[in-house]
Amino acid sequence: MAKLLMLFCLLLVACGEVDGLACCENDSKPSSDSQGIYSSSGIGSSSSCTPLDIDLNLRSAPSSSYIHGGISITMEAYMISEGLITQGQYKAIMGENPSKGLRDDALPVEGVTWFKAEEFCKKLSERMCLEPNAIKLPTEAQWEYAAYPQTIIIQRYSDYWEWTNDCFDSEYPWTTHDPSGPPCPSDFVKVRKGLNHNFDVRFSTDPNLEHISGSHIGFRVAVKNRDFQQ
Repeated sequence: MAKLLMLFCLLLVACGEVDGLACCENDSKPSSDSQGIYSSSGIGSSSSCTPLDIDLNLRSAPSSSYIHGGISITMEAYMISEGLITQGQYKAIMGENPSKGLRDDALPVEGVTWFKAEEFCKKLSERMCLEPNAIKLPTEAQWEYAAYPQTIIIQRYSDYWEWTNDCFDSEYPWTTHDPSGPPCPSDFVKVRKGLNHNFDVRFSTDPNLEHISGSHIGFRVAVKNRDFQQ
């Protein structure tokens, strides 16, 4: 497939302006501001696809390592949404708002099963003119690295659990290089993180659940840098 024609239009960049939005064409790498925050508008893999203009507030997680339980885990470069997916973003992709609590487009979406969160990622990838599985729920390792005390690049929430892409296994990590979780059995459960617990605390969770013991459960998205190259 052709390489991406445009990556991450940013406000007021020096290469030109159109109606107040400046877009760099034929750029081979994503662009970020001085704080490493990426804009999602302008992604496109072919001239026949018009990408959805949606700001995921992606933060850069460069290739590096972190420590889990005394074990050093190296990570490939990726990007992860700084905040949880909002009700407005979910509605723009899925056409509905399943939230059970206060409804506000700026608030995190909740009342979402793991399967619905996965469906959101697939549809978002398509709407952003990327391969179907380019955008995913973060792996447990991606979530931990982004929440690691020395490298915190995501917003943490006191009243939201978060889905990850990984199936749960009592053994972790399974490899010291960018682990992505064990194979999922037929009766799989997923790893959930968050709710202001330590970054490396992990819980097994039925993927059909919409909330956990009365608490909200939401999700954020992640994408590896190499998956922006088609």
